Amino acid sequence: MDRIIAGRFATKATADAAAATLFAYTAQKDVCIFHNNPPGQHDTLPLGGDESVDPGSQGGAESAIGTALAAGIAAGAIGMAGGPVVALAAAGVGAYTGSLVGALNGLGDTETQPHPPRRRPAGIILAVRVDQPDGEGKVVSDLQKGGAVDIESANGHWDDGDWTDFNPAGAPHVVAESSQ
Repeated sequence: MDRIIAGRFATKATADAAAATLFAYTAQKDVCIFHNNPPGQHDTLPLGGDESVDPGSQGGAESAIGTALAAGIAAGAIGMAGGPVVALAAAGVGAYTGSLVGALNGLGDTETQPHPPRRRPAGIILAVRVDQPDGEGKVVSDLQKGGAVDIESANGHWDDGDWTDFNPAGAPHVVAESSQ
């Protein structure tokens, strides 16, 4: 396993400029620049994307079912005054409306859900294989000076100038953040 320090940049031009400063003490085969897609767009699943469920949709189904049942029963009871056909229609409309309202009320209920792990934002990644333990601080410092927004450290496989086991959907181990 290789020690890797990586910074996220807003543009390729700023990443290239930062890489040029690293070449003063790092071999060119130990620097890799690539684009990382936004979370959810990494195409790691057979049907695309990198998540089987939208994290913001958690809780919507349970809330929809409960509210649909309650609204359907209430509307059906009220509709009984108009006869069985009116009761059925009222129950159907009540259940549909209740499921819609319940789903919307249940979405994004972050108070009851644990916070998901930090996700790596989109951007240009400049990754550096560091072969000397004392070189990490200099690389982090130069990435910060070069305009990196987030800087992370990782252990991974480096092969001929490429970080071959980079996991775009994995949670980064951030060691420094910029105030930009």
